[in-house]
Amino acid sequence: MGRPKKLTPNIEKAPQRLAGSFDLTPEQYLSWEAFWEKLNSLAHIFNYSQVQAPMFEDSRLFSFWSEGPSSLFSMHQVKGHPIAAAPTAIFGLARIYLEHQALEPARVVKWYYSLPVARFQQGTLKQTYEFGFQVFGPITPIADAQLVNLLFRLFTQIGLTNLSLEVNSVGCLECMPAFEEHLKNYFKDKKYDLCENCLGHLEAGHPLQIFACKNLSCSTATTDAPVSIDHLCENCRKQFISVLEGLDELGLGYNLNPHVIGSRWSRRTVFEVRVRFPEEEVVLGSGGHADELIQSLGGEPTLSLGFASTQSVIIRALELANLKFAAKTKVDVFMVPLGELAAKKTLRLFTELWNHDIIASEFVGSGSIKAQLKLAESTKVSIALIIGQKEARDGTVILRDVKSGMQELFLHERIVDEVKKRLGR
Repeated sequence: MGRPKKLTPNIEKAPQRLAGSFDLTPEQYLSWEAFWEKLNSLAHIFNYSQVQAPMFEDSRLFSFWSEGPSSLFSMHQVKGHPIAAAPTAIFGLARIYLEHQALEPARVVKWYYSLPVARFQQGTLKQTYEFGFQVFGPITPIADAQLVNLLFRLFTQIGLTNLSLEVNSVGCLECMPAFEEHLKNYFKDKKYDLCENCLGHLEAGHPLQIFACKNLSCSTATTDAPVSIDHLCENCRKQFISVLEGLDELGLGYNLNPHVIGSRWSRRTVFEVRVRFPEEEVVLGSGGHADELIQSLGGEPTLSLGFASTQSVIIRALELANLKFAAKTKVDVFMVPLGELAAKKTLRLFTELWNHDIIASEFVGSGSIKAQLKLAESTKVSIALIIGQKEARDGTVILRDVKSGMQELFLHERIVDEVKKRLGR
């Protein structure tokens, strides 16, 4: 007989995680679960309903995307129009609104969501998990203040401190063009201080984007630049003042920050929520208006307010804050099987315990009794149930008090009642 063929490829080393992607370890996922539980609770208190959009859409939906079609992760179908991964969630939410809610224009809809998104950034596919809040409809400035109120409650309740709110208004289609002309004239004399990207923004007629650049030379060039709040039309000025008055009523401090400009589709009030640590400052997310989005997709003029962040940003902030979270479900009993026969016997006992609302856990490897009892201590259970080969044959179970180390032997049929008694149930 010849040698058997290899069924698997021979790879010297498994490829690493793709650049631009993000893993979650079990500990990190516990943090995310705790955060999402807080978010879910507050969303319902503030009357937001959860929606779900697909990751892939007809690529024409993203024509409003500021970074251009080359930044989309797109592909051709055998039939139909090309499709693309959502670069951010707002477009899918707008489509949902148009398909399901646009017939009720007088109604305000308040949604929260989570969605995997992907796009190319400087030639690298960047993947992340976006979440946020979105409001469509005839909203008033109180909605901006109340959304910020929700966000500060959320981040405070999860344990983050040293929060700050950075606020600005970038105006609307009525007042933005004149302001951008002022900026163009100002930056003409600053061309040699700008980076290549900012020069591109200036030449493309988007000088406001220079305010978002982190390059020190570009930031310095904006020091004496005109600011948008000095060039607002009357409607934008009134809206912005109303938002600030709402924040004052809530007792929420804020900083007027001309470097907060939102996205290319942002209009009127824009804001960022930040948290400062000794090591760095983290932007927890950004919000603002996209008041032309629905109309650009064929709908009626509809006001739009939202806030977006990513899972990776929240995990990073929680780690910098050294916040730790435990599993929500508390384990009552730890199973310690010793040997193959004992392991089989624990399967039935495991089910019997769960049928009596006693939460059991176990080590599924081949660890020694010492290693398993050490694991039981780490889970902070009070009771360990040990079954060795002899106990498996005799139909008995050793009940061990994890803290004191005291042990007693019980018949299998008595063990559930004894565990309930020890747990006070």
